[in-house]
Amino acid sequence: MKKKVETEIALVDKTNGEEITIPDQHDFYRIPPRFGSVPVDEAPLGWEIETRRRETKITKFEHAYPKIYLPFQEVHRVEFGHNKAFNPTELFPSRGNRLFFGDNLHIMRQLPSRSIDLIYIDPPFFSGRNYNVIFGDRNEIRSFSDIWESGMPGYLIWLNARLYEMKRLLKDTGSIFLHLDWHASHYAKVEMDKIFGSGGLNAKEAGFKNEIVWCYSIGGKSSTTFGRKHDVILWYTKTNRWKFKGDDPHVRVPRKPDSHMKVIVDDEGVEWQEKTDRKSGKVYRYPLDKVPEDYWIDIEQLNREDSERVGYPTQKPEKLLERIIAAVTDENDVVADFFGGGGTTAVVAQKLNRRWITCDQSRIAIALIEDRVTKVSAEGGLLFPVPDFTVEHCGIYEAPMLEKMVDTDFRDFVIRAYGGRSESASLNIHGLRQGVPLYVGEPNRSSKITKDDVANFAKAIFKEKHDNFGTMLGWNFDRSAKEAATILAARENKRIDFVRLSLVRLEDEAYKEHITNRHRDYHDLLSFIQPPEVRISTSRIAELTYLFDVSESISLNPEGKIANVQWDFDYRSHFTSSKGYSFLRDKTTGMPILQVSFKFPRPGVYKIACSVQDNQGGEKTEILTIEVK
Repeated sequence: MKKKVETEIALVDKTNGEEITIPDQHDFYRIPPRFGSVPVDEAPLGWEIETRRRETKITKFEHAYPKIYLPFQEVHRVEFGHNKAFNPTELFPSRGNRLFFGDNLHIMRQLPSRSIDLIYIDPPFFSGRNYNVIFGDRNEIRSFSDIWESGMPGYLIWLNARLYEMKRLLKDTGSIFLHLDWHASHYAKVEMDKIFGSGGLNAKEAGFKNEIVWCYSIGGKSSTTFGRKHDVILWYTKTNRWKFKGDDPHVRVPRKPDSHMKVIVDDEGVEWQEKTDRKSGKVYRYPLDKVPEDYWIDIEQLNREDSERVGYPTQKPEKLLERIIAAVTDENDVVADFFGGGGTTAVVAQKLNRRWITCDQSRIAIALIEDRVTKVSAEGGLLFPVPDFTVEHCGIYEAPMLEKMVDTDFRDFVIRAYGGRSESASLNIHGLRQGVPLYVGEPNRSSKITKDDVANFAKAIFKEKHDNFGTMLGWNFDRSAKEAATILAARENKRIDFVRLSLVRLEDEAYKEHITNRHRDYHDLLSFIQPPEVRISTSRIAELTYLFDVSESISLNPEGKIANVQWDFDYRSHFTSSKGYSFLRDKTTGMPILQVSFKFPRPGVYKIACSVQDNQGGEKTEILTIEVK
């Protein structure tokens, strides 16, 4: 007798208690467990079921990407003066929208379930690693190298692990749009059918809704094949309940004129196309616009001269995101983009009065998104109050900001990043990691842990009857402290492990061992960085025209170099780059342009702001005042 094949796999996510299922595929769609001699897997690539004697353990995607939890560090807040009008929520604890710098998988795993209405993602297309490395950031290069290491299966596992988290984050009425091109869209649809569902015969059930073909005329030319002039956008829903607002003006398109119809205006002043049936005499009216079909030919790719362009090579037009966001969300709904790129999703969400959250692994991309959102929010034109937004780091932390923390917050941050949990049961034991007591020094970089600290920590360990282990974490250690620990280990059989958090070497291997031991590719997920040193020289080269040079600026991080420079030649209260000065690259070398000229509109005193990012994730904005003659 054949064993019954289970058609649905369920699990409980221990972080929030939510049951998540891989959808049950319908009989019409299901393929047999074996097709000839080839076994067919109903689970998405990367989903692992470990079968033991009398036990089946579902490890999900954690064998490929183990879970880690790193604290978020708020490094910057852009304020617009309306934040108190918004209530704090689990997703928006400080009321403001959120812009994250870090690996999106580990960020998503720390966000609350069922909190997002729409996810749009435009991930790296499977079209070659060099094509996808846009900024040259260390983290961007690392991530893309990992993606392509195992070919298409590795790419799909990388993508599936993230799609699975996105399903958890979606509300029950939520939608997800995945934007790809011909390289991987057909492979990705098979995987998304497994994760979200096939949608049923008429796409009225959970899962697949549309394969949208976005057609354009720019690029994709070939002399050996038909020109590749479209991308594919796959629309899926979490359940069989979803929003669709076909009457929204941002969604609708003009109806093609029909020579058999005439345009009339009704008593309410509304225009219609009208025709009369010759046989029955019945009059039919049609609106002048309609919901578009699943092929979109009315939105063009951005050309080089387009006013929207910020220099980001794969930047998508705002009209594309307007249609998607307006179609499936209402005002104040939450829109997320976990591959932020050029920032179009966040910008359009802000314009349409939606809440938003986005992230990217490139610090340069974060700077571009911050710049674009600030412009649309601060320069007027929006008829509604907008919340602040925060720039938060996950795993790549600005050391100078850690120094500004109060002692208790600093200790909690260091312990959480070390993989432990804070404890306040003892004055000299600040936390535990796997049962081992932890002690954290002061936030100030110049502070040192002393022999008295060692003695007090050891006494606390003895008093609390912990095992013969303890770890002290700090920026620096006095020589006498190390000597005291050595003597203590010899005489009392108690060992104090010292872990040095070095600003010079970024981080000690022992401090981040809980990450590096989980996965070989996690080595760079935890580091401490310094902002670059920005040096600006100016010279007048003509009437109202000045030369600005930051070529003497340097990165203070190991192997660091200046990766991008943005300029605001009329700085007010917010940094917003002057048009054409946000992502400047030498067309021959691809290197950032460090010397620019600018002609001011009139004489006067101007504040100039220069934002510089390095390839290690460091960023700093320098402001100077000049008198233009």
